Amino acid sequence: MQMPSFVALLRGVNVGKAKRVPMAELRTLLTGLGYTGVATLLNSGNAVFGAASGSPETHGAAIAAAILSELGVEAPVVVKSATELAAIISENPLAKGAPDHSRLLVAFVQ
Repeated sequence: MQMPSFVALLRGVNVGKAKRVPMAELRTLLTGLGYTGVATLLNSGNAVFGAASGSPETHGAAIAAAILSELGVEAPVVVKSATELAAIISENPLAKGAPDHSRLLVAFVQ
């Protein structure tokens, strides 16, 4: 049985010199929290991971707390399940008319 997949989106990290979160350290931190299959995207502060249980909100709070305590960086963390993210993408009315999806942006308000 495959574990549910999630995406963690860190806000305001690695922009300029403040709030630096090295992706290798983020992967180590997430693995240390018990998440599996951890991968990061470039230097974006975005990560995907698997977890056997827990809600996106619970994961987001745990990740934000660990980043603050382990790395000394305060950053809001939005976590969405793969199912939630797929629904958000498929329900976006602008996606259908966008010729280049690599330039389509979605923002989450927390």
